[in-house]
Amino acid sequence: MIRRNATKRNTLSSPGRRAAWYGLLTALALCAGYLEVLVPLPVSVPGIKLGLGNAVVLFALERMGARPALFIMLAKVFCSMLLFSTPQMLAFSLGGGLLSWAIMAAAVRLDLFSEVGVSVLGGVAHNAGQLLVVAALLSPQVALVNAPVLAIAGVACGLAIGLILRGVLAALPKAGFRE
Repeated sequence: MIRRNATKRNTLSSPGRRAAWYGLLTALALCAGYLEVLVPLPVSVPGIKLGLGNAVVLFALERMGARPALFIMLAKVFCSMLLFSTPQMLAFSLGGGLLSWAIMAAAVRLDLFSEVGVSVLGGVAHNAGQLLVVAALLSPQVALVNAPVLAIAGVACGLAIGLILRGVLAALPKAGFRE
């Protein structure tokens, strides 16, 4: 309905080419995540980040499909934990990343939202996934106290990432992903 065509299935049919793109996008997501570690947002609520690494996952979702985006998201989460974080943070990142990926993949498949709308859904879902992990592992009260701020942050950051992604998608031709 909005803007997609159904030709993603033939994307990157060569295994070598596919591996190269997976590696490139995973490295790009890690670099974006490292930038976020270097320049944190000036907020007091833990867990609020712009989500630059998630922009790469959304790019993969839009151009390559759900399965490659899942792989890149999982690689980003595990490698980020090894490089920039602690094993305890893995649960929070994984909870947010999986819920965000699932919601964004469903939104792209249903084709009801633009890339900006999908990004906003992903931002809110990522924070909701993290709050579910907080409620399960730490305290439901802590999750409830932080929920309103994280919901607003999810919308704002999702909007920013979606607008950035819109520019990137417009600048990069789809033909670059075809054989």
